[in-house]
Amino acid sequence: MKFIKFPIVPILGGFSIGIVIQYYFQFALLSILLGLTFNTFCFLAVYFYVIKKKLNTLFFESVVVLLCLNLGILSNYFNTQINYKSHFSNSILERNLIQGLVTEKLKSTTYYDKFILKAEHINGQNCIGKILLYVPKKEKIEIEVGNKVKAFETPKLLQNALNPNQFDYSKYLNNQNVFNEIKIKETNTISVSKDTNFYYYINFIKSKLLKSYDVNSFKKDNYNLLMALLFGEKTELSKEISTNYTQAGIIHILAISGLHIALIYGILLWLTKPLLRFKKGKLYIFLISLCILWFYAILAGFSASIVRAAVMFSVVAFAKIVNRPANIYNSLAVSALLLLLYNPNYLFDVGFQLSFAAVLSIVIFQPLVRKYSYSKNLIILKIKELLLISIVAQIGVLPLILYYFGQFPLLFLLANLIAIPLSSLILILGLALIPFNFLLLKVAVYLSVLVNFLIELMNAFTAWIITFDVFIIKNIAFHEVLVLLLYLIIATVLYFVYFSKIKNLKPILFSILIFQLCYFFLNSSEKNNNEFGVFNSMKHTLFVETKNNESVFYTDDLANSKAAIEAYTRGKFVKKYRIEPIKNVYSFNKKILCIDSLGVYTTKQKPEIVVLTQSPKINLKRLISTIKPEQIIADGSNYKSYIKLWKATCEQEKIPFHATAEKGFYRLK
Repeated sequence: MKFIKFPIVPILGGFSIGIVIQYYFQFALLSILLGLTFNTFCFLAVYFYVIKKKLNTLFFESVVVLLCLNLGILSNYFNTQINYKSHFSNSILERNLIQGLVTEKLKSTTYYDKFILKAEHINGQNCIGKILLYVPKKEKIEIEVGNKVKAFETPKLLQNALNPNQFDYSKYLNNQNVFNEIKIKETNTISVSKDTNFYYYINFIKSKLLKSYDVNSFKKDNYNLLMALLFGEKTELSKEISTNYTQAGIIHILAISGLHIALIYGILLWLTKPLLRFKKGKLYIFLISLCILWFYAILAGFSASIVRAAVMFSVVAFAKIVNRPANIYNSLAVSALLLLLYNPNYLFDVGFQLSFAAVLSIVIFQPLVRKYSYSKNLIILKIKELLLISIVAQIGVLPLILYYFGQFPLLFLLANLIAIPLSSLILILGLALIPFNFLLLKVAVYLSVLVNFLIELMNAFTAWIITFDVFIIKNIAFHEVLVLLLYLIIATVLYFVYFSKIKNLKPILFSILIFQLCYFFLNSSEKNNNEFGVFNSMKHTLFVETKNNESVFYTDDLANSKAAIEAYTRGKFVKKYRIEPIKNVYSFNKKILCIDSLGVYTTKQKPEIVVLTQSPKINLKRLISTIKPEQIIADGSNYKSYIKLWKATCEQEKIPFHATAEKGFYRLK
């Protein structure tokens, strides 16, 4: 059976489809088990028929894929901790004592430090689950990974994104089994104690390594970038540097991935080469490589991209032991399958998608890269290889970049040509610093001067690249369907490249036509979707009026409104928009009155809708009795105490009340 010789790819496909189905439809366990039982019986029956050659293998392959699909559904169900009765959310009372273990430190906000708390007990009962823990900086509570925490707080559900097309942080955390949050307000509601556990020892080793670089007198930004490059430690990386690298199209070098693992694996092979003299030298090299690669993966945060790379190089290392060449497609599929078995929600992780898309694209285009990068001059050969690999990798991730980031840097080739060699050199020297930091401080200090210079050179180059703003296409409107159709175009073009016949141009033209029709349909559907909207914006006000794919934004703070405006225009396929100052009265099917901090309004206007913004000091009951509006809206710029009072008044007066801080973006059609 041909299928048995190359089984991983279709198995992965079926398993992945099952994960997607369960993610969106959330089937009950009984339904999943019934489906799995039926599929298992079908598989066994068909398998015995195939053995007797009474059915063709294509039918058998279809049954196997369906079985894997059901296993993907089951895997996603069991991976979602909130489905378990032991999840802490099933035991929440009015007053709660949560006990747990700090497993991860996240990037801090302006006022809070953030951690992931693995719940172990709630109100004295054993439980499972993860909680996003906010600790105010002003309280100066020292918390480290591995610490035990007791919190006298009630976990609350994470709030979804409140504005259209905004990055949904709650959805991102849900994919990591984090559904609730706790915000500490007073020090007497939390106690922290040290504990010796797996997370403690990993954090202890990592902290020792990070602090060892203190002897090198790195500049703050340089140190933070080096830690991001070496250990994936991005919590202290400045927003400016992160934005610069993103706009230049080289943010991938700061993600621990195949480049890092390849360099470390290469160094390990070079250092352990003398072991080949021994009888079991290859086995020793394999075991040493495996231990160090996976230990580094754990130190670097065990992200999807680094685990994928670690699995792939583990397969390559194993192939060297058994003297069999590792099939790259099988290696990719195996690493993806193992990752999804460990955590099915990796499938929805941006890093996972970008990582596999880039590597798969490089693998598929590898024959072309070899063909067109040939040169007798070694330097020209390497430059050609780097340029071509950058191009094919960018082709593979292009649809995802357009969808997730809405921009495309045209100078990515130049940026990668300089940044990849520089970052590789910095990575090698940064790793070389570790033994010198502990053993030869003087050598470490001299070496750090070179590393400092290289980092500043890379930062300066990146900052220079993004000054050519005209070469960065921004605010690109894209859709999930367009992502799939663009990949279809890429696939048909690739097919034509390998099988250059006139008739093979037809699939390309057909896929381009479908893409254009879909884009036209999406654009047309939004054209008739006119609306007036009130955004949830902290400390400032933002309204929008959209008609026929053109928008007018009204705001009192353009700088802080820019991100929301760009997200809205991308999602709505808005072609043109302009910015205007806030007005007091608007007319969009209904008359809308805006009352700001001055609290000034006239009773003659008789609006159907009243929007309260900037915490106006008004008597809402009197306003309702005088104007008799149909609805009251309060945006995110108001004090929470005011919103609570207004809500109670509206309930008393039986007037619909919409607080954007609770219900999100208000939309009037």
